[in-house]
Amino acid sequence: MDLPSLNFTSLRGLQEVERRGSFTDAAAHLTISQPALSHSLAELSRRLGVPLFRKAGRRRVLTEPGRRVARYADGVLGQTAELLRWLRGWERGEVGTLRVGMIDTVGLYTLPSGLSRLRTEHAGIDLQLVVDESGALLGMLDDYRIDLAFVVGPAGAAYRSEPITTEGMHIYSPPGRSPEGWALYPPGSRTRLLVDQGLAQQGIRPQVALESANPTVLRQMAVLGYARTVLPRQVAEPGDVLSEGPLVARRRIVGVWRADADLDPRARNLMSLVTGD
Repeated sequence: MDLPSLNFTSLRGLQEVERRGSFTDAAAHLTISQPALSHSLAELSRRLGVPLFRKAGRRRVLTEPGRRVARYADGVLGQTAELLRWLRGWERGEVGTLRVGMIDTVGLYTLPSGLSRLRTEHAGIDLQLVVDESGALLGMLDDYRIDLAFVVGPAGAAYRSEPITTEGMHIYSPPGRSPEGWALYPPGSRTRLLVDQGLAQQGIRPQVALESANPTVLRQMAVLGYARTVLPRQVAEPGDVLSEGPLVARRRIVGVWRADADLDPRARNLMSLVTGD
């Protein structure tokens, strides 16, 4: 069956004639002339191949097919209005999907308040989170699998970024003890490179006993007395359990997106909440 070519203007005209009971009042509401409205509805009738109106004295009233088409117009125009509202909300970053990648400490300590506010202030956003190492997250950005990443900076020329925070990385060990072994981030990770450089500057060549991308695992190794480690202070929670040693490195956390694209409106809203702009 061939589908007739319909337009919103004719459907809206039919809708208004039914609502207002006359061509004159409908045309006035639509701010068009009555002949223009009559012509539009006659063309709609021709394209559908059925009469939409019949004469009732000096008036024209809807036929049964006309009433059926009017119900169709209600549905189509209502769904169109709903779609347009959603699209305007999408442009403002109030609805739609936001895919965010982050390193673990960002998810645990840096972003929670911002993420909570995003859910409260922009409840229409479908927030999807993934936690991984900085290099893996940048790869996800490259492949368009995420829209925004919070990683250890600098990210490089292929990305645009904004600073979020700077974390001091200290040596931590059990109180009164300095185990020979070390528990450190995995080799090749951005954090491990910073840590290795910082330890080397202090003349320390660590004997690595365990490597993990999970900072809570590294902390637990130190708490249990098996190894020394290097962590951000907020992860280590120094005090009675761990003793804080020298500052080894400063780790910059940045929000990153692709340089060849504008920041997604949903991501922009999250960045504003995180940075306080």
